[in-house]
Amino acid sequence: MMKMRGVGILVMSFGICALGMAQSSLTLDEALGLAKERNGSVMAAFLNYRAAQQNARGAYSTYLPTVTPTVGHDLGFSETLTGPFRGRNDLNTTSAAIDVNWQIFDDGSRKDRYTQARLLAITQQFTSLQTLRTTLFTVHTRFYDALRSQELLRVQEENLNRAKIILEQTEFRANPPIEDVPKKDILQAKADYQNARVSVLTSENRVANTAADLKAVLAWDEQELPELVKPTAQQLPAIEMTLQEAVKQGLENRADLAASRERINSQVLSVRLARREGFLQYSVDAGYRRVFAEDPFQRAALSFSATLPLYDGERTSAALEAEKLNLAALEANLDQDERGVRAEIESSYKEYGQNRLRYEASQVALEAARENYNAAVSAQAEGAGNLLQVLTARVSLTTAESNSVEATYDLLISDIRFRLATGQSVPGE
Repeated sequence: MMKMRGVGILVMSFGICALGMAQSSLTLDEALGLAKERNGSVMAAFLNYRAAQQNARGAYSTYLPTVTPTVGHDLGFSETLTGPFRGRNDLNTTSAAIDVNWQIFDDGSRKDRYTQARLLAITQQFTSLQTLRTTLFTVHTRFYDALRSQELLRVQEENLNRAKIILEQTEFRANPPIEDVPKKDILQAKADYQNARVSVLTSENRVANTAADLKAVLAWDEQELPELVKPTAQQLPAIEMTLQEAVKQGLENRADLAASRERINSQVLSVRLARREGFLQYSVDAGYRRVFAEDPFQRAALSFSATLPLYDGERTSAALEAEKLNLAALEANLDQDERGVRAEIESSYKEYGQNRLRYEASQVALEAARENYNAAVSAQAEGAGNLLQVLTARVSLTTAESNSVEATYDLLISDIRFRLATGQSVPGE
């Protein structure tokens, strides 16, 4: 499990939004709930799990007796046209019967098939859990990306306002009566202002794209998303486990790896069933039949049957070899999947640490850039600074603001990614 300690790092705490706000705003918790209710991949995963449960239930029915009543009614006639029995006979008969059958004992095939069905149900359960966690991670990512794009748009809008102020100050000082800066500086300030407008338009496009991505994962059918509620800032938990401990935890807890292992266990039974088909198969069955008709009768029997294939054109041996190869393929896939999980955990572990450092550095850089920009603008207004200095300060401030936004949301996403990679529960699960 991820351990926590107090450090000055940002995290989001998720509160439940009031019902009255649901119409005009959307919290992360509400987005996660919508995904669980609407997302087609989540719905399909759980429907597949329910289907696997029913298959296991059906497999268990082979241990139970079957009772089958039948009823029939014949209405018609038969007519003999020639011969000594010439004539017409009308048919109007009703028949009824009940059959009871029960396999009392067998060579173990029933048990293997039932166990296999149960393993497949467990496999699908783990698969459904992994699908849910992956989808919730996607919701987190896209919700944060949508918020990120909105904040970056505000950064660029502020950048545009600053570029406008610089342009106005440059025009004021380059024109009479002051004229203490060259008129060519106006062209530079105008170019800089137009570049800022382009950045705003680019950010607006990113806002639209991230909103569309979020709507897709939420299965949001309405035209527009409500206003996204920015979660409250708190401290982010720190990882207090080593990389080796994280890898060990992930290999043990990952739902997709657990599903692969159960799939291998099921395939082991498939190999056993295929091997049994090439040897002696036997069963003991009890049967009872009672007929209710014009000539009623009943019959009860206890039967033993055994089969031993002597020659089948190597069908059973080929089937056994195919099942063995399928088992080997599943084991090879599991080995490779575990390698991929190790790499994913290592990547997310190191990314988390790097993003923490990025976040801390971005906050320091942002504070310094704000002070530098304010000083540069004041100096230009008083004629003590030049255009290059104030433009450089403005670019540095915009870069610092953008870096702060990027680092904040990258850190939040890397926290959820690490949880997913190590098989921990994902918020909203």
